[in-house]
Amino acid sequence: MNAAVFVDAGNIWLLHDDDKRPGAKFSKDFLNEIAVGAGVGLRLDFSILILRLDLAMPLRVPYYEKGNRWAFDKINFGDSNWRKDNLVLNIAIGYPF
Repeated sequence: MNAAVFVDAGNIWLLHDDDKRPGAKFSKDFLNEIAVGAGVGLRLDFSILILRLDLAMPLRVPYYEKGNRWAFDKINFGDSNWRKDNLVLNIAIGYPF
């Protein structure tokens, strides 16, 4: 068993405007639309496969109001509603890359 700490950044954009997804078109302002998350994980090595268990949370939310996108001041592990809305468990097989 191994442990991991990680930070992930990125987003998904469209090449063309879409009325159903306003603001999703790639623009020169893309750096302000980057999402950032972080987490911890376990790597269980069973010889024939590696099982990954990752628990992540957002650090920067691009759809929040400008100037309020970093979420450090909103982190509250003691609040069950915050945990339900922000902690994400990912289970995967193999390494991500």
